[in-house]
Amino acid sequence: MANSVGGLVSGIDTGAIIDSLVGAAGRTKSIMQDQQDRLESRKTAYATLGARLETLQTALDAVSTPADFRSVTGRSASSDDVGVTVDGDAVIGRFSVKVNRLASASMDVSSGISSRDTAGVMATGSLSLTLGGTTTAVTIEADDTLEDVVENINSSVDGVTAYIMETGDAANPYRLVIAGEETGAANAVTIDTSGLDAGTGTVPTFSNVNAAADAEVEVNGTLVYDDDNDIEGAVQGVTFHAYETTSAATTVTVSRDDDGMEAKIQAIADAWNSAMSQIRAQRAWNPDEDIKGAFVGESEPRNVMNRLQSALSAEYGSGALSALAQIGLTSTDDGDLELDTDVLSDALADDFSGVVGFLTGDSGVAKALSSVIDGMIDEDSGTVTGRVDSLDDQIETMTTRIGDYEERLESYRTRLEKQFLAMELAMAKFQSAESALTALLPDTTSE
Repeated sequence: MANSVGGLVSGIDTGAIIDSLVGAAGRTKSIMQDQQDRLESRKTAYATLGARLETLQTALDAVSTPADFRSVTGRSASSDDVGVTVDGDAVIGRFSVKVNRLASASMDVSSGISSRDTAGVMATGSLSLTLGGTTTAVTIEADDTLEDVVENINSSVDGVTAYIMETGDAANPYRLVIAGEETGAANAVTIDTSGLDAGTGTVPTFSNVNAAADAEVEVNGTLVYDDDNDIEGAVQGVTFHAYETTSAATTVTVSRDDDGMEAKIQAIADAWNSAMSQIRAQRAWNPDEDIKGAFVGESEPRNVMNRLQSALSAEYGSGALSALAQIGLTSTDDGDLELDTDVLSDALADDFSGVVGFLTGDSGVAKALSSVIDGMIDEDSGTVTGRVDSLDDQIETMTTRIGDYEERLESYRTRLEKQFLAMELAMAKFQSAESALTALLPDTTSE
């Protein structure tokens, strides 16, 4: 209390009185802060639910098309020579792969040059480089060094890298190397030095030390060519990686990966259970144990559960499979999903195409459930994201109200301090007047 004399005149602890009065008035602020804390907890709970629903949607999207759901594995008998990667469209089978030639990039090396940093060491004029049918003329000036020529080539010709090689030769230790950046016959680099003036410096001759060439691979006895060493298109969904030339064929096996498909279904169950456990935990209410979840009194979480469970129990597909239980997914009493891997394994073995049709496609369970979730978490129209936005607005409003109330409390404190100060000053005047009057009265103590 900067403006108070602290009860020095009255003997009253005015500071304590003011603190007590302001504290009593501040109970409303405490109530608002408690309300804000509950809004924050509710917003966090909804945001967590939204994140878990998004994880569930991602798991569903991973089986939404036949290529997504279908897990395939590839294995090479000699992975150091031939590698393999596959996707969900891969053809199942065994393939013999023989690498006759690796794809290579063009490389040309010049004759020796005496200096890398002396101006005029190379003939002036135009050095022409042709790549992929496009010719670029690199101008060499009289004051250019070999390093300048390298820089001009690298900045002027896309798809080509130039650098200086030092050989240690006594007279002409430097060579200009011009290399194509991409493999394949179509990426050959042609160098034309006819535009250089032999009278102004050295006109280098270039030797092709590595020709640009396509990879040549035999797949099941058929020649296949590719401009790089990753051979795509020879077999649907399969990419062969040529690492070394081989004298004999390497066997590559592509097979269905039931474990991988099981893992995708399990991921759906796990994500579903995570979302449901979030709802159950935040709807819990036990007054005796002082438990009250953030979703108590909220209708949207129950709506989420109902919509998901309704979609889950619907019939899908047009074949023999129409319910999730037929592929091993069943609901527990508390709404969780359990996967019976034996049932799923049997379904995959007995009716693989039926399982694919049931899960995937426009009429499959994956897209249907994903669409339901989208109505909850869509950024613009989702019901859960909309609730988060609404709570954000309420929190912002409450923050403003608390700030305004804090200003009123501060004004109230200032007003009380002024009033108590005025009281102290008034009492000081009364005491002064009393002393003055007392001094005027006759002294009767001596009589």
